[in-house]
Amino acid sequence: MQQEPFFYKQDTLQDIIPKPQLEKSLPKNIGPYSIESLLSKSKLSLLYLGLHPETKQPLAIKVLNQGSLAHPELIDRFLKEARIIAMADHPNIVKLYNQGKWEKGLYIAMEFIQGVSLRQFIEQRSLTLKRSLEIILQTAFALLHLHTHGVIHRDMKPENILIKENGDVKVIDFGIAQLLEERRNDATGVGRMIGTPSYMSPEQKENPLNVSFSSDIYALGIIAYELFSGKLSYGVIELSGVPQGLRSIIEKALAPLVEDRYQDIVDFIHDIASYLKSGEWEKDRNGRDQLKELITSAATAQQILLPEETPEWPHIAMGLAKHSGTTIRGLYCDFYKLPDNTFLFLLAHTSSQGIMSLTHIASLRGMVRALITDKNISTQKPLDIRALVLSLNHLFLEGKIKEICSLQTLLLDPTRDQLTYLSCGGSTLLHIPHETRTPRYLYAENPLLGSEERADYVEVIDNWSLNDIVLLHSLDPFASLQAPQEEKDLFLEWTKSHTSLAIPRMAEALLAKTIPQLSSDLQASPHVLLVTQRLL
Repeated sequence: MQQEPFFYKQDTLQDIIPKPQLEKSLPKNIGPYSIESLLSKSKLSLLYLGLHPETKQPLAIKVLNQGSLAHPELIDRFLKEARIIAMADHPNIVKLYNQGKWEKGLYIAMEFIQGVSLRQFIEQRSLTLKRSLEIILQTAFALLHLHTHGVIHRDMKPENILIKENGDVKVIDFGIAQLLEERRNDATGVGRMIGTPSYMSPEQKENPLNVSFSSDIYALGIIAYELFSGKLSYGVIELSGVPQGLRSIIEKALAPLVEDRYQDIVDFIHDIASYLKSGEWEKDRNGRDQLKELITSAATAQQILLPEETPEWPHIAMGLAKHSGTTIRGLYCDFYKLPDNTFLFLLAHTSSQGIMSLTHIASLRGMVRALITDKNISTQKPLDIRALVLSLNHLFLEGKIKEICSLQTLLLDPTRDQLTYLSCGGSTLLHIPHETRTPRYLYAENPLLGSEERADYVEVIDNWSLNDIVLLHSLDPFASLQAPQEEKDLFLEWTKSHTSLAIPRMAEALLAKTIPQLSSDLQASPHVLLVTQRLL
């Protein structure tokens, strides 16, 4: 199934102005923020990836397009959006960092959220009942905070709920949010539909200016129904598809008449939490849900194969950025400081997806650790990474593991001032010498690990000097030797533009810039990006 693009948005304020004439090139700066890329565009606004001038922290910079600036009511709404986000300081709500004017109009600087929209999870039917309940509760607490401050979101939908890598929920997009006290004076939507039809309450469809907190609860009820039934509703509700113990809750949340609906999100939270705490959800689980739980456990196991943080080595500065995705693919990254004061980095991923890919990549991890700790390797002699890879290939085939893997091995030797790189498959390493600051690819054409019984492997040796930067990643097609030249050149340009950042920030910013450019299938896969710089 085709996934929605990164930062996907449907138009929610319809037919006010024609589609904008989009900028042909990126602005260099918006306010104090340097602009890295365009994340998304709508009829009314553009969303850019920016960097804070001091912290180099990635930010989402939203600006009104030129056509919108001719409409005072849209300017007022844009300023109101900033005001609402500023007052809504909550862990489950996107944060506002700044707002102001720039040469082409107005901007809002917000938290950049590296997450996946809830819509993608619903489409893939990958969430367990328990996890769905937890997401609904986090979203409901975000609404409770908004309602306490007199804010009606008016556009709750799965696309506006992002799930971060750690599982936290973030509610975004306050472009049509409304303050309860101002709803009678808002003339922007007179005679027009405001919101997304499939998630709008009957009263919002009839009169978008005369909505209440109960309208947000209705939208959350639709989202809950989609999560619990495992499918997008498109305006069609069949409660038979909802677990028995939740039907009365969903039915009350979706009551057509406001007076029959939940009047306060607190009551909705109470009923969902009570159902979760009672353990009744375990009785409502079906076989498919148990399979989803197994997949969820596998996704957790996948994270174990990736380091939580980089080691602190005096010779090397490191930055590791991770993208969790929504699918399971065996992905492994590891670091070793060897007795001869050399440093080994490994990055591998399977060719297939699914639970078995984790088994295979975990086997590879075990093989690597066994070989690295072997007394014949852990001596003062330099590590022969070609011999290491040959041994791994032999063990893979001997163990009859029906899987092939891409493997990148990098050995950094400060004594010899050299790096040695060996890649199984078409992956490449990016080396940025300090003297020239010109990134270049290093590669050697080798077969994938486990693909050939009598495979031979060629390594690449290069100089490794003080302040040199080296970059490993799993971002196909940009990591692929077979990638079109224009894509490789584009990635080189992106990398070069980020070399002034601190190494951890460089990794984060480059990953944030690259993920939206991948195909939907590749965006759904987990990825890592590792940047190293020599310090001594």
